[in-house]
Amino acid sequence: MVEMRACAPTEPIMKAWNEYKVSEDYANSKKWAAHPEHVAGALWAAFAKGFQEATERAAMLHENVNPASDDERLDHVPGAGGIGAVIQYRDMIRAID
Repeated sequence: MVEMRACAPTEPIMKAWNEYKVSEDYANSKKWAAHPEHVAGALWAAFAKGFQEATERAAMLHENVNPASDDERLDHVPGAGGIGAVIQYRDMIRAID
C-alpha cells in the first residue's frame, strides 16, 4: 500500500512542482490533456520529461561522487569506500534545492 501525505512548500519536490506549473511544458501538457483523445499522450510527455530529468540528475551526482571514502583514499583502508560513497550521495541529495 502506498501512503500519501501533503508536501511542505519547502520540500524539493514541491519546489520543483511549482516551478513546473509555470513552465511552457506544463501549459502544453495541460492543454492537450483537456482533450480525451490526447490525455495519455500528454501525461506520457510529462512523465517522460520528468524521468529524463531525474536520470540526468542521478548521472550528474554519480559523476561527482568518489566511490572511495576518505578512509580508503587518504588512509589506504581497503574496502572502506562503500559507506563513504553512500554518505556522500546522501549529503549531495540533501543539498539539492
